[in-house]
Amino acid sequence: MVRFLLLSSVLLASARAELIATFRQGDITDVRVDRLAAISVDKDEPPTPFLNPGKFEVTWTGNIDLSERRRLYFSFAGNGKATLLINGKEELTEQGELGTAKSKRLRLNPGLHQISVTYSSSEDGSATFRLYWQEEDLPRQTIPPTAYKTELTEDAKLGELKRHGRIAFTRHNCAKCHMPESGFGSTPMPETGEIAPITAGIGDRVTEEWLRKWLADPKAMKPSTTMPNLIDPTTPEGLQKASDLAAYLITSKTGAPPPPTPDPSLAKAGGVHFHELGCVACHNLPGDENKDRIPLNNVSSKFQPGQLFAYLKKPETYHPFTAMPNFQLSDEDAESLAAFLTTESQGKETKLDLNFPTGDATRGASVAESLHCGTCHPGLPGAISKAPGLDTVFKTDWIQKGCLSETDKRPELPKINLKTEDKQSLVAFAKTGIDSLKKDNRAEFAKRQIIEKRCTACHSIDDQASLLDSLHSTTFDLAAHVEGLNERVDQTRPQLTFVGEMLFTNYIESMLAGTVPTRPRPWLGTKMPAFPIYSKQIAEGLTRIHGFEPSSPEKIEPDPSLSAIGKTLVSAEGFGCTACHGIGNQAPTAAFEVGAVNFHLSPERLRKDYYHRWMENPAAVIPGNKMPRYGDGNESVRKDILDGDATKQYEAIWNWMHSEKQK
Repeated sequence: MVRFLLLSSVLLASARAELIATFRQGDITDVRVDRLAAISVDKDEPPTPFLNPGKFEVTWTGNIDLSERRRLYFSFAGNGKATLLINGKEELTEQGELGTAKSKRLRLNPGLHQISVTYSSSEDGSATFRLYWQEEDLPRQTIPPTAYKTELTEDAKLGELKRHGRIAFTRHNCAKCHMPESGFGSTPMPETGEIAPITAGIGDRVTEEWLRKWLADPKAMKPSTTMPNLIDPTTPEGLQKASDLAAYLITSKTGAPPPPTPDPSLAKAGGVHFHELGCVACHNLPGDENKDRIPLNNVSSKFQPGQLFAYLKKPETYHPFTAMPNFQLSDEDAESLAAFLTTESQGKETKLDLNFPTGDATRGASVAESLHCGTCHPGLPGAISKAPGLDTVFKTDWIQKGCLSETDKRPELPKINLKTEDKQSLVAFAKTGIDSLKKDNRAEFAKRQIIEKRCTACHSIDDQASLLDSLHSTTFDLAAHVEGLNERVDQTRPQLTFVGEMLFTNYIESMLAGTVPTRPRPWLGTKMPAFPIYSKQIAEGLTRIHGFEPSSPEKIEPDPSLSAIGKTLVSAEGFGCTACHGIGNQAPTAAFEVGAVNFHLSPERLRKDYYHRWMENPAAVIPGNKMPRYGDGNESVRKDILDGDATKQYEAIWNWMHSEKQK
């Protein structure tokens, strides 16, 4: 996932990949990069956006990279037909209900071993498939993405490049001006329906001075913006347009009383929240000129008094598709954070060497109409674009004509803020036609959203650390005065590597929507924010990435005798789990370095297969975690319980957790 867009760049021709997935459907072939040999597709869903719903075949190829000799069995799960080749030799083939057989035990020496897995869907196009490996007497394990090492083929580079172009096309709202003549259909790529910020009431929220500068040179104000430059600020006419349009926009007011202006004395407390929430992973501190993250130096000059508080409370109010998450801040936290940002950004606003004339609102309405502002911003004039339709555009050479062309100098063309790799990917996407915009695959949607919502800013995945890991220390001074800051329980945030396999879909959705009733890790200073607009689609996509169908926990009937044994095992008389894990309202007995999720939450969160593989060897699932291992192979450290059979002991704890939850 982390490499999903990075691999798209032609500059990374030799980048490490996980697996190359080649899809075939009739005479059509599509190639992409996958982290796992896994897939889950409904019969009405295409296996990729560049194919159609219906029967398909996919082959994953690459290498398994082993650091030591392993003796392994391989097996499948799901439905359909699958064949596994290791070093060119067929080791396993199954058809129908997969998972009833496994390969012979293979001795694999250190180094690279070629792997090829070919999977055929059901006749109706539905598909469920997962690949596992396992060692003797141990639970089967999903092969981790870090075990794969594959050089990209030219087809794989092109596949990733056109995917990058597809999301760049929607990110820059290209289809808002170039509208499809027959629409996008009933199941389009979700991003085609996104809108730019709603400007209704904008006069209550932002200053006219900031609006002028933003309209004149959006890229100077925010280097990563997708807002095109529609005005030439180097001419008197352009400056007048910026002033007129700002004067017009600022007249849009609701008449509602403004929120209270934050007390500047709260700024110090706000700095603590800035550090604790890990804001630096996405934002530069005011005054920091680093352009890799979103600047905050214009906060004070942008927001009307009290409006930053309102924005922090609910960022999606006027921009439902914003990447800015909702941290569900209390009034006190939002007020202090607003005070900190306002105070810190005063006098640090972006300086533009421009002399704006006085604006006229009436002329500004005409400017909005002429620039077709309403095509992206609902409610503004100019909602009907006069640009060529989408079908026409896709028949055009984008290098020679249009917004991407360096030779087409028509003044009416917007200047889009694109990087070199964006332009290259858009050209590659242009050659695929518009059909992929009219359909989507949920797993690929979730991959894109991990990038768009900057999930890896806070979460590590596979062998890549989160951005916050390298940046958090830069804001430590903001909270250095907090007593005990360096003595807190471990602040490691959960990894994303196996999230779709680990958690039930409905639980992931509730976390993303911000509706989960109890924080699973309340000791963390950082908080999981909400992204309500796409919570269901992302949750389903994350599940399908791992080859599972979306699901919720089923009620089980715990075995009373096993539950009693499980209760002993989690206590101080057994493995001592309650030293770190609470049980409902019962606090952990001795947790002082490591926080652990309350046992009452486990039945509603964890899939059973994941639980067992985690219990067998936590460090093999998430390297570096603090969870101890209670057995070597299937031989438990407690040989006096259930004959020392670790798997049976873990099953007893599973039964106890469910019986405890049902009390």
